[in-house]
Order: sequence, then C-alpha cells, then structure tokens
Amino acid sequence: MNTSKSNFCLHHTIPVLLVLLLVFAASCTLDGLDDEINDSVTQEDLQAASQILGESLSSDNSGLMLSLNDALTTMSTDGFVTDGTRPKANGSSLQNDDSGRGNESNYSYSYDAATGIHTISFTRSVDRPLFSKTVTDTLKYIFRDNNGNFVELPRRERERIESIDYNSYRQGSTETPSKTSSFLRTDTLIISGVSSASSTLRIDGVHNGSGTFRTERAGRPVTERGYQLEINFLNIEIDKAVAGRELRQGVTGTLTWEMSIEKNTDGNGDTQTLTGTIEMNGDRTALLRFQNFLKIFHVNLDDGDVKDVDREFEGRVTSVNEERRSFTLRSGREVFVNDQTEFDDDYRSLRQVRNALQNGTEVWAEGEGYREGNRFLATEVEFEREDDGDDIGEDGSHEFEARVTSVNLGLNTVTLAGEVVVRVNSQTVVDDDSDYRSLQEVSDALARGVAVVAEGEAVVPADTSEANLRALEISFETEDENSDDDDNDD
Repeated sequence: MNTSKSNFCLHHTIPVLLVLLLVFAASCTLDGLDDEINDSVTQEDLQAASQILGESLSSDNSGLMLSLNDALTTMSTDGFVTDGTRPKANGSSLQNDDSGRGNESNYSYSYDAATGIHTISFTRSVDRPLFSKTVTDTLKYIFRDNNGNFVELPRRERERIESIDYNSYRQGSTETPSKTSSFLRTDTLIISGVSSASSTLRIDGVHNGSGTFRTERAGRPVTERGYQLEINFLNIEIDKAVAGRELRQGVTGTLTWEMSIEKNTDGNGDTQTLTGTIEMNGDRTALLRFQNFLKIFHVNLDDGDVKDVDREFEGRVTSVNEERRSFTLRSGREVFVNDQTEFDDDYRSLRQVRNALQNGTEVWAEGEGYREGNRFLATEVEFEREDDGDDIGEDGSHEFEARVTSVNLGLNTVTLAGEVVVRVNSQTVVDDDSDYRSLQEVSDALARGVAVVAEGEAVVPADTSEANLRALEISFETEDENSDDDDNDD
C-alpha cells in the first residue's frame, strides 16, 4: 500500500465530487423516481444488491461503520484505547457484537515523523455458532491540531486533535449458515471537528469495495454474485451529544453509491449497474434507495440486516400518540397498531412505551406489518430497552433466526440452515404466539413441505458433542414464502 501523504488527501477531488453528487441526489429523491422498471433487473437483483450494501456498511461485517468507529478510537503503540482506558489489543474475549473490536491479534504499529502517518495492522477473528469472520486490517492515520501540525502522540494529546485523515484496507471473509462473503474494502475519510471546541463531527470520504457474495437456502437455487462498489459521502455529520460513546447513534446525512454486480445463478450470469442513495437515520439504521426503482430497504448498521420497508420496520422510538394508536421512529416513519397487533418483549402496550420515553429510557422497536392506504399497520411489534439490543448478551447468550431444516425428536434438537444444531429442553420457554408449540408439530410441518423459521435466544452448552446451542427461548413460525429476504443468521 502507498504510504505517502497523498493517500489521505481528498481536498482536490471533493469539491468536484460534491457538485456531481448534488446533481445526482436531486434526481434520486423519492418524488422524482422513475416508475419505468428495467426489465433486466429483477427483484432478486435488488435484494442481492441491498444485502451487499448492508454488509458493506455494517460494523459486524467490517464495513464502513466499523471504519468510523476505528477512525475515532484513539490508538497507541500496543492497541486501541477507548474512553481513556487501557489498550484493548489481544484483550477481553467478551464482545457484545460481532465486530471483533477489543479482540485484535497480531497487532503492529509504526510512525513516520516526516509524513505524520501512524500505521497499525492486526487481525480480527470471530468464531461463533451462527457467525464467523476473519479479517486482516491495515489502518493509517494522520492526526492534526487546529494549526495543521501533526500530533505524534494521539493517546497523550487527545485534546489537541482537531482533524483526522484516515485510510483503511480490510481483506477477509464472513460466514453464516446460509451466506458466505469474501471482500476487499478500503475507506478514505477526512474527519474535522474532533476537538471539544466543536459539537459536530463532519466527515468527507469514499468507500470502495469488491468481492463475492453467495447465498444457499433450502429449496432455492444457489446464488453467487461478484461486485464492485463505490460509496461517496455527501453531507455526513455526527452529533456528539446524541452519539455519546456509540458513534453510530448520531450519524446523519446522505451517501450515494454505484455498484456493478455480476449475477451467477446455477451457471447463468450477467452484469448489472445499479445506483442510489443511503439516508442515515441517526439511530444505527439507514434507508437504502435505488435510482429508478420505488423499492426501499431499511438497513441495520450494526449487523447489516436488510428489511423491506413495505413489510418490516426497525428503529429507535421517538414518540407515541395513543389517540392515533401509533408510534414514530427516528427515521420519521409512523407505525400504527390495532387490536390484532401482537406485542412482545419488554413493553406490551403503547402506554408502557410512552411512560418509558418520559422516564428517559431509549426504546427500540422492530416488527412486521403491511401498508393500508398511506399508513403502515403493524401485525407484530417488539419493544425493548435499547441497551438490551445486542445480539450477544452479557451471559454469552446468542439471538438467532434461521430456517429449520430438520428435527431430531430423539435428541430434542432442531437443525438450522442445515448446519447449526439447537437443543430444546424442559427449561426452554416456547413463545405463546408460536405457530408450532412442540418439536413434533415442527417435524410434522416439515414433512408436509411447510417452511418453518426458528427464532429465539440460546447459549453454548457445556457439552457441544450433540448440539451447538441450547435454547433459552424459542418460537417457530411458518416462513412467508413470498419473502425475498435471506435468513438473518448472524
């Protein structure tokens, strides 16, 4: 990799880039979308592109959001430093997500006084029953004070830092029971407003990525796609007061993107070029739009999960209107409920959610539903305290959701996506609203050709010879065969 200062300098290209992006964004607003659909681009193509973008953005998959966190985390000669604590390289094995942050290995550091470039490299590996990844990272930083001078000791002189030029190079792969992905990703960022004198971080930059993405689901063709991706920053900011320790919380603004995607389904291939915008909601989520297509997707910036906004929703709750029987998300989306709506998790009524908000509790909502005229009506909704939202609990528990491919009644186990074995025992809580209340009912459904999805929470058992996980809570639902979404295994 070229370590010259030019790696970090976007100042000459950004003004021209912004003009082009402003013109492009104006043509991509929802009201201006062209209703004419290119017949060569299928809904499956849009779904695959959205999944690639979700992974390219997400922190867990070593995407753009992980670069933002790494760029704004102070590094030293022996590891990352968070909130003034000790370095965390080769550190704690406890991770509350799949990003791998805090569990770096093979860490190395160098500093070039002539160019001001700090270079670190390391490996991040995660190996869990439903998600694994290995990524080699090389990160380069230039720290400057408000006079443009280099900051040689960023850990000791954090208060001097006013701007950061950041460049990352990541190469690796991720795997879940139904998806495998290999990638090369680079991010070049210019971050200003770092010092306490500013309340807002401003970020310019570009993300480039390439790789392959393969999905394999029971009863469906194996699909593999290669891609080239470029994402450009338009007006990205981070409100420090909103973000606090979690920088993803306060990210707002718009990204534009262009992707060349090569489809290969059972030996048949072709290439498409797609473009669009990404609107950051400021609550660890974003809205993904395609130019010339009305389809909109919702992206979770933590794990890269992608939802079709016509059928699903997710985000931080900002307000509740009991008279309208609705709640509003940070993205501005209003979701309605009625007497048939199923409530689950920490709060089971809009009044409870309203009271929690009034008490200063941040509440996260996700669920399913459908459009009814101009309204979105929720059929299912889960409200939970936002600090409970991590996929990995403090007790090491895992959240899971995947298709059931087989049942072993003798061992009281179900196999998810043909790979992960989950044991159900007398202590397992089966959701009252589960479509199937026993393994026998699930087995009978599979024998009839019904697709069943298992969702719940589990821990790794002491004896893993017969099962990868032991279910603490579980529900079994009939899969919507009209869904284009892949199982959210990670």
